[in-house]
Amino acid sequence: MSNFVLETKIKEIDMIVSNIVLNINNKYKIIKSNILEANYKLLYYLYYTNTLERSKRVYIQRKMLVEVKLLDYYFYKLYTYQEISKDKYQNISKKYITITKLIYGWIKSESRIK
Repeated sequence: MSNFVLETKIKEIDMIVSNIVLNINNKYKIIKSNILEANYKLLYYLYYTNTLERSKRVYIQRKMLVEVKLLDYYFYKLYTYQEISKDKYQNISKKYITITKLIYGWIKSESRIK
């Protein structure tokens, strides 16, 4: 699978998340830093995975899935702390679901190629 769509989606959500994180209260500094770090890790894993052999790619792709699920959880926590609105949370969550589907499709396509 070409990573172009996945790369575009990750960069797109990174821009959205960066703007949202700026407006979060500093008492949630750890969550803010975790969100930014996890977004950069996603891009890092995406580029790093393309340098690996097929047999090792799936491991990193699964790490990407973990990062996406953690990001969704961080935003859920911010929603429960009333730092972001329900609409923002749902919008971000939908984007992370799209990214998750793209990663699962990538894993499936890698398993078909032998």
